Amino acid sequence: MNRTRSYLSLALVGGVVLALFGIAALSIMGGKVSTVFTAINSGLDGGPGSAPAPYAAEAPQPLSEVGAPAGVAAMQPTPVAAPQPPVIDQQQPATPLKAGQVDDNADFAAYLAYLSSYHGPPARPVDVSERYILSVTNQHQQPILDARVRLFDAQQQQLFDGRTVAGGKTIVFPRAFGIAQQLGTLRVLIEKGNRSVQGTLTRGQDSSLSFVLPDAEPLPATPHLDVLFLLDATGSMGDEISQIQKTLASIAERIDQIEPRPELRFGLVAYRDRGDDYVTRVYDFTPDVAMFQELLASVRADGGGDTPESLNEGLHQAVQGVNWSEDAVRLVFLVADAPPHLDYPQDYDYVREARQAVAEGVKIYPIAASNSEDQAEYVFRQLAQQTLAHFIFLTYEAGQNAGTPGDTTTHNVDPAAFTVERLDDLVVQVVERELALARGAS
Repeated sequence: MNRTRSYLSLALVGGVVLALFGIAALSIMGGKVSTVFTAINSGLDGGPGSAPAPYAAEAPQPLSEVGAPAGVAAMQPTPVAAPQPPVIDQQQPATPLKAGQVDDNADFAAYLAYLSSYHGPPARPVDVSERYILSVTNQHQQPILDARVRLFDAQQQQLFDGRTVAGGKTIVFPRAFGIAQQLGTLRVLIEKGNRSVQGTLTRGQDSSLSFVLPDAEPLPATPHLDVLFLLDATGSMGDEISQIQKTLASIAERIDQIEPRPELRFGLVAYRDRGDDYVTRVYDFTPDVAMFQELLASVRADGGGDTPESLNEGLHQAVQGVNWSEDAVRLVFLVADAPPHLDYPQDYDYVREARQAVAEGVKIYPIAASNSEDQAEYVFRQLAQQTLAHFIFLTYEAGQNAGTPGDTTTHNVDPAAFTVERLDDLVVQVVERELALARGAS
């Protein structure tokens, strides 16, 4: 964003002053100045002569580093190297990030009113006005996780494919899938292992439907939990990236201490934009919390330039570019402040990625960072609502959407509809709630 360019301009002016000072000092002090500047430079992150990070030899290489799709990279201008902003001290104390959340499926009427009143920059339209939440249990009323749910028309054409998430639920939007209104009855097929059951969805009646899958196995005593952080690493995140990294590292450590402890793995996808050093960097799941924290700490905010970023490609890698566990609670926490580019050729599409997340049984919890504008909020809430997750947003002092953490937001949510908590507390509570729902809590 523009403020990043301002930081770089200040850094560039400072560099020129230092260079002139070095030339003058060199004529006085001889070769000693060269030694001094070399020593200073070696401590700058990413600068010439910089030493590798202490964890570089231990960290696994990215599963993939995806650039622009074929035929696009050649059209991008060569990036011009710019001075790097100073590295923020990871030990520097800071006011804890604060956040609120809303569940747009819990207050669906308010969400539909928000969609109809939106007049910001365009996003991908999705008609969610006809919505069905399907629940799957066994005969003991225990929710069944990761059951496959499919819908068919009278000609046995498959119209929907999804997997149940925590609580044994999946969500269907017939109009969004282009299912003709005259198809008033749809066949439902539910499968888990060698168990299956059929049922009927009659449109226009109950929006919540329950199905029993006899003898299906409930969640095991030690469930699988996969948590992936999808992190916007562009320059506009620079004002908060250090604090966000420390917060996410703390979240990972606290999730690792949940009792009873699940079979836990963490994954990471960092994304920027076309023309930057990289578009996505993907680190597949690991059970090693310390290793994950090191990978997280290696992410630096840089690049971007304009407001939208390559969120489409980041989402694609988060949903389809990693190896999710079977029969698991699968969560993505998207931390970003900008919407996706909607104008790139040969690009992925966030709406299709949300549908694929439903097919994979993955919930997407967006966390709107500072300066998230209307279009970003609209997209983030689409991703959350369409995957049965919540929209999370950082909160600040009254009337602000950046700066000092506080108890208010400029987002289009009812102030009475959310409470404010520390971000790390809120996210850990989300994970604990997901595990409780998977075990059968109401």
